[in-house]
Amino acid sequence: MPQRFMGRLSIPAGIVLLVLVAIILLTPRLLPGDLIRDQIIREVERATGAEITLGEAQLHWRRGWRVTLRGGSMRGTGAALAAATGSDNDLVSYAVDIEEFRVAPALFPLLRKKLVVKSVQLTVPRFVVRWRKGEVEAAGLDVRITDLNLGSTESADEGTVRSEAGERPPGAQIPADLSFAFTVAADSLILQEVPYIGLDMSGGFADKMLEVAALSVRRSSGILKGTFVVDYVRDPWGRLEFQVEAVRVPADALLAPWAPEIGHRLECELNATVGGSFDLRDNGTILRTMDMSGLLTAGEGVLHAADWLADVSKYLGRRQDLKDVRFSALRHEFRMANNRYLVEKLVIGGGDTDWRGAGWLDLDGAIALAVDVKLPPGFTPDLGNWSFLVRNLRDPEGRIMLPLKLTGRTGRPTIGVDLSRLQLR
Repeated sequence: MPQRFMGRLSIPAGIVLLVLVAIILLTPRLLPGDLIRDQIIREVERATGAEITLGEAQLHWRRGWRVTLRGGSMRGTGAALAAATGSDNDLVSYAVDIEEFRVAPALFPLLRKKLVVKSVQLTVPRFVVRWRKGEVEAAGLDVRITDLNLGSTESADEGTVRSEAGERPPGAQIPADLSFAFTVAADSLILQEVPYIGLDMSGGFADKMLEVAALSVRRSSGILKGTFVVDYVRDPWGRLEFQVEAVRVPADALLAPWAPEIGHRLECELNATVGGSFDLRDNGTILRTMDMSGLLTAGEGVLHAADWLADVSKYLGRRQDLKDVRFSALRHEFRMANNRYLVEKLVIGGGDTDWRGAGWLDLDGAIALAVDVKLPPGFTPDLGNWSFLVRNLRDPEGRIMLPLKLTGRTGRPTIGVDLSRLQLR
């Protein structure tokens, strides 16, 4: 009985196997590569408004059907993308040179001459995107998208409030069931004229949330790592939450994009941890909603502050060398909120001078910092009529704590002795 049952079972199993073999052998003949290539071009042009060219397409079997296209390019503008999507953007133009484009389509829709994509792999020698206030360029780029579920346009939220210009937010245009996983690697990356090396990134998209679960990239001799989440549920325009870590990155390389006035004066390797969030609707919203905090630390280094400390040169007499602040340790705790950068704690110590500071810098450039500088043992600053008082303020090590205040603008602050704090002491 069991043998008779197995014999009956083997007949339909054999038929199914023959059908599958026939499909594998006949599908390339039923679906020429040009048909698939032309459908990909039509779908991309319809979705983006870009001009795209692709080389000859080949359909082959490798643990599933694969469509491989070698050679091509894609050129587009922000205006064309806005027309295709119905939503404004900050893009000016973008250009992609394609070395190889691989698509894994679903089998049965393919037999009906309909392309339903399950995964994508894209090899790009060069990729350039320019927007109104910057650009990004990548070389040796490899993008892989797997477990792709494109969702349905009907699931997008049509009831979301539009902006004053009438465009719908990105979250309202994303199908609710869109999901995928991705990895991105690049040999080099230039962002806002700042070069990076060896980008590796992985993550996924699901439930209208884009998660970068792991990112690492080299900046000069150091490493940057981070995680990011863009949430289109809490805010249909997008809300970014991030955590970034820097490990032994030269100060000028780390600070150049954010604080060049400090970066080119600071000579050391920095470690940093920064975390926070902000809404992505527009630049004004980003600044208004930004809330982040962080910690910067360093070992041995030098702060070249001669131009900053020009106003106190008259107090230093023969010790003009003190305007190059040499230190063995640096620690800076900060926060950014309400359009203001808060210097919660600044400690620079271990050299001829020790510095302690706190205060704030507004994003419009205004500055207000209170700084205490402990001077070398036995040294007395030339404060004119106040010098006699300062001599009586030495600590047991014979060092004087000189209170300074920084006001004015960050590019060229006014620095002077804080006489009110000096009197209190």
